Amino acid sequence: MNISGKFSSVRRNVRVYGSVSGNYAFRGDSTIWYESTLERDFIKKLEFNDSVIEVVSQPVVIPYETELGNQSSYTPDFLIQFITPEDSEVSDYLKPILAEVKPRDFLVRDWKRLKVKFRAAHKFALSQGWQFKIYDEGRIRDQFLENINFINRFLRSSFPEDNIATLISTLRKLGHCPINMLPVHIYKSEQNVLMGISLAWHLVARKVFSCDMTQPLNQATVIWVNEANLEHNKVGMYADE
Repeated sequence: MNISGKFSSVRRNVRVYGSVSGNYAFRGDSTIWYESTLERDFIKKLEFNDSVIEVVSQPVVIPYETELGNQSSYTPDFLIQFITPEDSEVSDYLKPILAEVKPRDFLVRDWKRLKVKFRAAHKFALSQGWQFKIYDEGRIRDQFLENINFINRFLRSSFPEDNIATLISTLRKLGHCPINMLPVHIYKSEQNVLMGISLAWHLVARKVFSCDMTQPLNQATVIWVNEANLEHNKVGMYADE
């Protein structure tokens, strides 16, 4: 069962003065509340990760006792569910993650106070068969996120279907190719070559083409056809060409 069937946001979405907050349209299927640009960037990375199938913001209230012996409660930022193939052993797939997103300086400054509630969250996560993890900007704002931001500039571009089909079939025949060289195999004019490069980035953004997203993206980035995603993408009509 998906986590949203059991857990949902437990707090009202209230804008906090001095912070950037709002609803993130997650894959066009749902909205996820965020309360900082760091949380928004974290969601953006989760959205691009094909292993992630669902994200719930502020999913549960966890009671805990402060160092002074007072009763308090803690609401982690997100609960993340991953694909769990039916034919896999439990150890072969990722357990759900109960996640806290905080800037590093905040964590360092308030660690003595925070570690008590984080310990309670870790214990609660274990009781549910989950993991509890803390994410700061060092774990979120990396090369992968920079690459996502780059290719997303091409995501909503529109191209003729015959150009899409030609680029896919050409790259399939080549096996792999630097992104700036793929259109050279098809077009003669500089204008069409530039269009072909933009189209190739568009197909990377749609995950029809794949590349190494851990390295800086540039015109020499090597791409190949993502055959698995091609079947489920809107360009699936070209899968057998």
